[in-house]
Amino acid sequence: MLDIQPRRFMMPVAAVVLSLCLASSVATRLSAQSSPAYVAVGDSIEFGLSDDIAADGMGYVPPFGGFLSTVLGQAVAVQNFGVPFARARDILHTQLPGALAALEGHQPAIVSWGGGGNDLGAIATGPQAAACRQSQSCLARFDALLHEVELTIDHTIGRVRDAVGPNGRILMRTQYNALQRTGCATADVVALANATLEGAPGTTLERGLNDRIHSVADKYHAKVVDLFVPFFFNVDLLVSADCAHPSGVGYQAIFALSQIAFLSGP
Repeated sequence: MLDIQPRRFMMPVAAVVLSLCLASSVATRLSAQSSPAYVAVGDSIEFGLSDDIAADGMGYVPPFGGFLSTVLGQAVAVQNFGVPFARARDILHTQLPGALAALEGHQPAIVSWGGGGNDLGAIATGPQAAACRQSQSCLARFDALLHEVELTIDHTIGRVRDAVGPNGRILMRTQYNALQRTGCATADVVALANATLEGAPGTTLERGLNDRIHSVADKYHAKVVDLFVPFFFNVDLLVSADCAHPSGVGYQAIFALSQIAFLSGP
């Protein structure tokens, strides 16, 4: 059985407390231009599916928009294009044109992107997964699929960077393994899902989806909102009973991690 352990250091969520110290410097840099805008593109997580704490808005996008207004010292136009169960190509071809149009004429322009999990989900948990866990050739098929997903993400973020310019801010979240929640899947299915997300060094699936998201983010100078490790250690709290989407507390964690990523600099 594949034994995948988290390979990235988790920045404590409590570090958001430091945001008040950093907010003024961020505002000085970014609020010089008028009429800021924030758009989100992605899947069920951007949409806010299964959020059971409605007081702060559905999902992490509404509170993050409010946070941006506070940091920038002026109202931020917020539009959420996220669609439940969207795949990477849906984000590129269906959501992105409207999102980029919504950013026209706004500075600074801020974009959140999330996706890729639905491209993998049906295959990683389907009937063929049972024969895949110890098969290098099967893992190679996952690698080929991830290569296609990575190209789609690259095209998406490349267009976003062209649209927002060098001073625009892009946040890209990684995926967590919801199947790790107690009672959601057997250990071998959990291990396969971890491998598709974080890679399985020494196999034909050397790089997982999250590795590829990091690579695209580096290429286009985007900030990564890394969910895998925080959810890995707090999965029963942060994932809802549907074994797929964040709980209300999970969305609050994504909001907090998005603040940290934004305040960490361009």
